[in-house]
Amino acid sequence: MTTDHIPATTAAGATGVEGLRALVCEAAEGVGPAVVAALIAAGARVVADAPLPGVAQAIAPGGGAAETVAAARAALGGLDILVLSAPPVVNRPIFETTAAQIRQSAEAEYIRPALIMQEAARGMAAAGFGRIIVLATMSAKTGVHHNVAPHAGAKAGLLAFARVLAAETAAQGVTVNGIATSLFAPQVATMTEEKRARLRAGVPVGRFGESAEAAHAVLFLAARAGGYVTGECLNLSGGRFMD
Repeated sequence: MTTDHIPATTAAGATGVEGLRALVCEAAEGVGPAVVAALIAAGARVVADAPLPGVAQAIAPGGGAAETVAAARAALGGLDILVLSAPPVVNRPIFETTAAQIRQSAEAEYIRPALIMQEAARGMAAAGFGRIIVLATMSAKTGVHHNVAPHAGAKAGLLAFARVLAAETAAQGVTVNGIATSLFAPQVATMTEEKRARLRAGVPVGRFGESAEAAHAVLFLAARAGGYVTGECLNLSGGRFMD
């Protein structure tokens, strides 16, 4: 295994995330808590924008991109991993969606995350190593879902931004990837049992996804040994969507 772009601050021969420094944004949302717990259990040092167990430091949520990344770097002495979790989706028919709501989704789910990615990648590229992972939903990859237009548009834009960022930073040892989840437990928790049963019947593996499974995917993409995967978006849908 080549040692190119492996952080000098980590143990020789390590292939996972042990000793790496991670920032998790939207950490309290969706699969975020499971991602934080998995990174910590695997030996990473974690800063998050929520006071979750084990984090090295909780930083204020919703701040500017430069301030958020700077706070993480100051707390950890650098930054090797950035994970952007995703807030819950607001369901609303497209004809009932206002211009203000579309702009709000674009700002929260595309513009701010993109600026955080840009700022984190700048330092990672200079250091010669970095892992950036964007959590999205399958709505960002397919238009088949109803009532989620602002979210789908914002996250689709973020995934496109991620691919361009991946192309421009690959030679500097930075990988940028997405994870598209579909029908995970947090997403269906508030649905009626009738609706849950109907949706479950359409999932080939016969069940909903678990947050720990998304966290496992994050660990794979964040690992030192994951450096040959970039510009991709991994489907976690139980076989419901394939490409």
